[in-house]
Amino acid sequence: MDNKSSTSSRSPGDVENEPVAKKTRLVHKTIIYDESIANQWLDEPPLEVWDHHIIPLLSLRDLALSRTVCTFFEAYWQEKFSNNVLPLRVGNDVATIDGVMGVIEILSSRREYTKASPFVVLLGKGNHEIVSSWTNQYENVLTTMLEITCSNITFLGNGKDTTKILGGFCFDGQENITFNNMTVTNANGMGIRLGSDAEVLLIDVAVTGCHGSGLFIPSTTAETTVTARHCEFANCDEGVFVQNGSSEYRVYGGWKDTGSVSASFFDCQFYNNTSEGIRGWHAEIHLHGQSTAVNHNGSVGIGAYGATKVLIHLPPNHKTSWGNKEEDRKEDTARGGSIRNVPSVLEVTENE
Repeated sequence: MDNKSSTSSRSPGDVENEPVAKKTRLVHKTIIYDESIANQWLDEPPLEVWDHHIIPLLSLRDLALSRTVCTFFEAYWQEKFSNNVLPLRVGNDVATIDGVMGVIEILSSRREYTKASPFVVLLGKGNHEIVSSWTNQYENVLTTMLEITCSNITFLGNGKDTTKILGGFCFDGQENITFNNMTVTNANGMGIRLGSDAEVLLIDVAVTGCHGSGLFIPSTTAETTVTARHCEFANCDEGVFVQNGSSEYRVYGGWKDTGSVSASFFDCQFYNNTSEGIRGWHAEIHLHGQSTAVNHNGSVGIGAYGATKVLIHLPPNHKTSWGNKEEDRKEDTARGGSIRNVPSVLEVTENE
C-alpha cells in the first residue's frame, strides 16, 4: 500500500473541538492517505483541492453567500477578498452592468483598491446594455450613460468582436480607470466622457456608432490624462474631442490655459466619423505608432484649434492622415494651434 501525503482544510486545533467556522485563516495540515477509507478525499478534500479546483468555480457573489450558508468559507472569503483575487462578473455577481457601481462602492469601503491592484469587472461575451442616466453640471439628463464613481477600476472584456457595451461611460475626478478588450457603442450619446482630474487607459477598445464624440473631454480645471493603445474611434459624430475649456484669452498675455489636458494615442485609428477624426481645443495630443491612421472622416482629419499642440511622433513621410473630406490637417495658427512631426530616432529607424 502506497502512502500519500497531502494537506487538509482543517487544522490541528479542530481535534480540540474548535469548529472550522471560527477559523480566521487557512492552516495547512499533513494527513496520510488511507485506501481503506472510502471516499476519503470527498469527505475531507485537501486544501489544494479547495484552493485550485473548487473555490475558483465560485464567483465573488457565490463565495460571499457561502459565508452565511456554511461559515467554513469565512477563511476563504477573507483570504480572497483581502488579496483582491475576486473579480466582479457581470451576469453572475450582478445581473447587468448597471449594478456594477453599487457593489464597487460597498466593497471599496472595506478595502483599498490601487493602480497596482485595481477592482476588476469581467464583462463576458455578448451585449451589455446600459440603461442608467447621468445628469451633467448643466442639469441635462443624458440617457444610457453609466457614471463611474470610484477610482482604480478595470473593465475587462473578451475582445472587440465579442464584448459590446450598448451605452456610454462618464466620470469626473476618478483615476486609473481602464477599459480593455471591448466595443463601446452609444446610439444615444457619447462613448466615453471624462472631466477634470481624471485618468483613463484604453487598450484594444473600439468606440463606434456614437451619437456624439466617441471620446470626449470637456472643460477641465485640473490635470486630465488619456492613454489609448490599439484602439478605434469610428462612425461617431467626432472620433475624439480633447478639450481644455478652461483656457481664457488675456489681452496682453494671449491664450492662457488654467488646466492641463493630455491625450496620447498609440497605433490607433480614427475613421468614418461624420465630422472630425481628432479635434483638439487648447489641449496637447500625441500620436505614436506606425499603425496610426486618420482617414475618411466627414470634414477634417486632425484639427488643432485654439492653442492645441498635436505632436506626431512619426517621420514626416508617414501616411498619418489622408482621404478626409475637407482637410487632412487643420491648424488654428492665429491662436497658436500646430500639428508637427517629432519623430524619435527609434521611430525613424523602424520606418526605414
